Amino acid sequence: MKKVSCIITSYKRDISIVKRALKSILAQTWENIEVLIIDDNRGEGAYEFSEPMRMLAYEFDKVRYFQTREPHGAQVARNMGIDNATGDYIAFLDDDDEWLPEKLEKQVRLMEENPEAGMCYCKGYIVDESRAVPDNGNIYGKAFKPAVTYKELLRDDTIGTTSQALIRREVFEKVGGFDVRFPARQDYEMWVRISHDFKMVGVDEPLFKYYKNMQGVGHDQISHSAEKCIKGYELLYDKYKADIDKDSAAKFNIVFHLAHFYRIAGRKTEGYLGYVRSFFTSPKLFCYQGWLGVRNKFKRGKKKK
Repeated sequence: MKKVSCIITSYKRDISIVKRALKSILAQTWENIEVLIIDDNRGEGAYEFSEPMRMLAYEFDKVRYFQTREPHGAQVARNMGIDNATGDYIAFLDDDDEWLPEKLEKQVRLMEENPEAGMCYCKGYIVDESRAVPDNGNIYGKAFKPAVTYKELLRDDTIGTTSQALIRREVFEKVGGFDVRFPARQDYEMWVRISHDFKMVGVDEPLFKYYKNMQGVGHDQISHSAEKCIKGYELLYDKYKADIDKDSAAKFNIVFHLAHFYRIAGRKTEGYLGYVRSFFTSPKLFCYQGWLGVRNKFKRGKKKK
């Protein structure tokens, strides 16, 4: 059996949530695994998160514990995991997500059937913990395709989170690790980079749980930070500018997301500057989003009455 290195990166997460993620790895039907827990806790109060994680790692034979130094961040932590992994395949699990028991087995099987493929992804379940019944069964990956190309990924991220990826070890030897300059969308940039040199295939069924709107975890999910997403898309455009400028659909993908996050930043922190940036990025999109906002506000008002 090929060996799979499973990497959990964690930052200021309650130990019960980290343990849930770890147990979902140890419950995999694919038995030849190793687990690397990368502790990225830092600053004031870091010890209260790090020490329970260190103790948790010592409970299991297949689990190794590492702690980041300088610099920090999710990309640095994932790269540390890659550098210390010994498996034929490398898989990532965000500390607040879960794998379903057959995830690795089904992905490894598909990769073995497609030796030219560098990465395998899958669908998942969206678990909204703000609801009375958290697991509402919504599907993560509705835009799923059984295979995606470099051109298609420049036009849209149809894959998503790192928690679904299984990647051959030699892929990282060719394309390198996660780009540490990206404060957000570093996963998307990695998928684009891999797809440039390798085939990408997917398992057309939900194999993980993606948690959102978690309560009491001590920090916001990175996707909630408009400023970070703006920086991520700006860096993505700079890095692949030559190919994006040749494809109007790929250019629209960048413009669409920049206008969207400029608008959010305008509401949250930038005042009118964010709205101005959004308008000049895409006037049509700015007006359309404004119309949607007015319509939704009107609908909420009618419901209250």
